[in-house]
Amino acid sequence: MARTDAQRIAASGRTLEEERDIARALETDPRGSRSVRLDFESGDFSGWSVRRLAKDYSAVIQSDVVRSGAKSCRFEIRPGDYVSQGFRAELRDWYNAPFEADTWYGFSTYLPKDFAPPQGVGVVLAQWHDQAELGDPAGKPPLAIRYLDGALRFTGAFSEVASQDPEKRYVFHEIPRIARGAWLDFVFGIHWSRNGDSSIDAFLGGESLFRFDGPLGYRNEIKGPYFKLGVYASGEITKPLVVYHDNYSRADSFAAVDPGAVPTPADKA
Repeated sequence: MARTDAQRIAASGRTLEEERDIARALETDPRGSRSVRLDFESGDFSGWSVRRLAKDYSAVIQSDVVRSGAKSCRFEIRPGDYVSQGFRAELRDWYNAPFEADTWYGFSTYLPKDFAPPQGVGVVLAQWHDQAELGDPAGKPPLAIRYLDGALRFTGAFSEVASQDPEKRYVFHEIPRIARGAWLDFVFGIHWSRNGDSSIDAFLGGESLFRFDGPLGYRNEIKGPYFKLGVYASGEITKPLVVYHDNYSRADSFAAVDPGAVPTPADKA
């Protein structure tokens, strides 16, 4: 017997609005292109899903702290901002990466010198999230960048079927003390596969950070992962947390997405 919409939503563990967000994502990439630059220079959020912005201060395009060009995005969460599953202010790139192909991503992240989540509270700065079908449960992110107690960890997950308790949990790499008050230029070349091994080539500041080859994500899913960035704390916070992101792009090569290759304001002076 076919399930009703209410039964499908209940089985997924998501709200109606979350299911509708998936439905929009499953249609097409609104930008219609495998290569895109969403660097905030337009002054608006064109090309991004803004559903994870609960407050008017959650994401603000500004010019005071920038990596390149004239603008970047300031993300903020405050005590009391709890929404579905955590305190979050995130922008989502609508694009679902194709399986059995290489997709490159580049972006810059800035943690202010006073960035200090409570001890033991992890903060996700960026993540590649699995794309569940309508009515199906989602899994843990196949790849995420997490800040915890001064360290930056790169984590992932794999199962044959999407799950919040995956068969494999990875810590690909850890930087014990990550710099604050400086821009971090990330590049990731990812080959997503439903059939064999996936691969990740990760770079920070133009230097190789780690390489991974193995099963990644969830083989039951039809659409590849999508990308989100911002600031997301899964535990209670006691004061506002602010993070900046700039210069996001995706394409088919390192050179096409390298944020270090884009002139900074100082370079242009």
